[in-house]
Amino acid sequence: MKAFLEKYTSIKYIIIFFIIYMIGFISLENWTSPYMIITDSWIDKYIPFNEYFVIPYLFWFVFIALGFAYFVFIDQVGLKRTCFYLFLGMSISLFIYFILPNGQNLRVDIQHENLFQDIIAFIYSIDSSTNVCPSIHVYNSLMMMISLLKSDKIKIHRILSIGIIGLAFLICLSTVMIKQHAFIDVIVAMILVIIIYVIGNRKYGY
Repeated sequence: MKAFLEKYTSIKYIIIFFIIYMIGFISLENWTSPYMIITDSWIDKYIPFNEYFVIPYLFWFVFIALGFAYFVFIDQVGLKRTCFYLFLGMSISLFIYFILPNGQNLRVDIQHENLFQDIIAFIYSIDSSTNVCPSIHVYNSLMMMISLLKSDKIKIHRILSIGIIGLAFLICLSTVMIKQHAFIDVIVAMILVIIIYVIGNRKYGY
């Protein structure tokens, strides 16, 4: 293990960041704010609940993990870009949660009619409906998609590129379909993506 980490030192820094991030996120989850911005809007009333979208929602974890694995072991050139995109956006999101505590009231009563509803009920039980705007699920999915599509080893494979775009789209859609996020959470995440992308492109050429 020591030799492995010495060869791939970036893994150590990635793990350290995620540990620090999770400590910050969990701390904010357990922090009771005297005020709360509710992100529900009239648009959410027209978005139906669909438990089957929990599948792409869960695929977010696989997508992000495999994305980092790809950059660590195959395309080290793109790793710095990926870390800049994701780590900066995630850190800014925590700061937003701290200064503008927010949440949503869109969650549905789960009837436990099938396995997919049971999974959503479990997600609801371990992940509160606070600290939702911007959506980290959406932000990370779009930024990982962008970084992967910039990779020389991936951009030459049209089908793979289309698959990455499709998966990122389904993950983003899943956040509102299972009522984990409001429509505004998605829009704010997309705005943050644009801001971070422009900064990275102009300052570092990412």
